[in-house]
Amino acid sequence: MPQRYVVVSYKMLTHSPVSHKLLYETPAEQPVAFVTGMGLMIDAFEQHLTALNPGDDFDFVLKAADAFGERDEELVRALPRKVFEIRGKFMEEEVYPGAEVPLMDNEGNHFMGTIVKVTDTEVTVDLNSPLAGRDLQFTGRLLENREASLQEIEQTAKILSGEGGCGGCGGCGGCGSEEGGCGGCGNEGGCGGCNA
Repeated sequence: MPQRYVVVSYKMLTHSPVSHKLLYETPAEQPVAFVTGMGLMIDAFEQHLTALNPGDDFDFVLKAADAFGERDEELVRALPRKVFEIRGKFMEEEVYPGAEVPLMDNEGNHFMGTIVKVTDTEVTVDLNSPLAGRDLQFTGRLLENREASLQEIEQTAKILSGEGGCGGCGGCGGCGSEEGGCGGCGNEGGCGGCNA
């Protein structure tokens, strides 16, 4: 299937019988643009949008398993406190319960974790996405849906490799950051609804 260039303006809300909390909204004048099939957005989100025509309004729900996955308690881990030290000093201003911190594994992969608890010897970190285990509702309008050009695919690849800035997304939208970070993604603070 050819990769698509999609431009969309939308809201992302929690979806439960008792709550529809707004998590993210793209400003109408700054829609999110992305190339499908590059891991930037949730697969199910992309599939819903690429089935639409420009100008179509949408309103759909993604179950947790199709969005950011179910919570996995094995991803809540206690790490030695020294992991959060710089030159022997604990980073107390950055590492406290509720803080989201950037982490890196032994293979150089970057990801975010949420601090759960800090003791004299350990720091407990939740590596689940903040939106894991939640059904999400997406409402909005599809503005553009066409085959992506080679240049758009190459530009997106450069951005993903760290060579370029946030290109063409007009900000970020729909991810996992409840503070309005990126959108539809899983890469807290990343670009445009990504899933990287």
